[in-house]
Formats: sequence, structure tokens, C-alpha cells
Amino acid sequence: MVGIRDPQYPNREVSALASLVIVDHTGKIQYQSLVHVPTDQVVNWRTSKSGIAPGDLDNAPSLENVQEEVKRILKSKILVGHSVWNDLSAIEIVHPKKDVRDTALYKPLRLHGFAQYRYPSLVRMTMEVLNRKIQSGKHDPVEDARATMDIFLTVREEYEKALSKGVKVHAKVMNGYEKWYS
Repeated sequence: MVGIRDPQYPNREVSALASLVIVDHTGKIQYQSLVHVPTDQVVNWRTSKSGIAPGDLDNAPSLENVQEEVKRILKSKILVGHSVWNDLSAIEIVHPKKDVRDTALYKPLRLHGFAQYRYPSLVRMTMEVLNRKIQSGKHDPVEDARATMDIFLTVREEYEKALSKGVKVHAKVMNGYEKWYS
């Protein structure tokens, strides 16, 4: 993500998708891309966190091209993520709610010492569940995707079993983000 000027409120910075990765259940990269953001719109490159610097996005595919490729890859697939609503809103695509497995919303994972009214960070959940440290330097989307998948795999069987029985296993999605689920 990079910071761009909010078109509605010019003095406010908002995030724009700049990098995206999709991994499979083994952690193998299925898709990875930067996303073009016009340089004149960027007010904060967030280079220390993202590793993305001026010029890196100049020849990247457009958001529309990335959206189409991601839709093609995810069609009829289970989408595993951490705070999936953030990812869907960043890439501006909708995915069937029944096909989403969100580690930030899965109630049994939230019992790992996380406040029930808050969404646990991926960094903290990875340390608690996997005893693994991530994001110790710049933000690496591959590392994040693999950590999320590894967390999911620790609960996959019980997660799927509960869903098949109709058990409500998810906490509520943040207000305003329900629109990203069909």
C-alpha cells in the first residue's frame, strides 16, 4: 500500500493497493504483481514499510488488469486471508462469503488471548499460533500470505467441519465492509 491524496478530502491521505500476492495451501506463489499508481497521486510511498519506492510502479499493470487476473484465479476457490475485507476493498472485488476463510474473524483463533472485541493483528496471531515472527523489517506480502495460510492450516479441519454443520464461527465484519462479500 502507498498513501495517496483522498479525492474527496485533499488534506487526507488514504491507502492505494501497490502490491499483491496469492499463494496456495503449500505456500507456493500463484500470482504476484505490483499495481500501477500514478506517481503524481502518491503523497507517501511508505518505503520503510512497503519497500516500494518512486518508479517501482511506473510499468506495473493497472488495477483493472490485476482485478481481472485475481478474479480469474479466485473463481470458485476458497479465499483464505487475514482481515479479508481489507484485501477485497483494496483490490475492489467481491467474493462469495461462503468461500472466505478469515483467520482474523474465526472465533476459535480469537481465543488465543486476543480481546474478543478487536481484530488481532497478523503479526501477533502468527507469533501466538505458529510461534513465528513476521514483519520484522519491511512488509513482505509473500511472508504475510504464507503466515496466514499456515495459521489457517492449523485449524482447517475443525473450521470446515463447523461450517458444514452450520455453526456460526465468524466474528462480525467491520461495519461498511460487508459489501465486499456476495
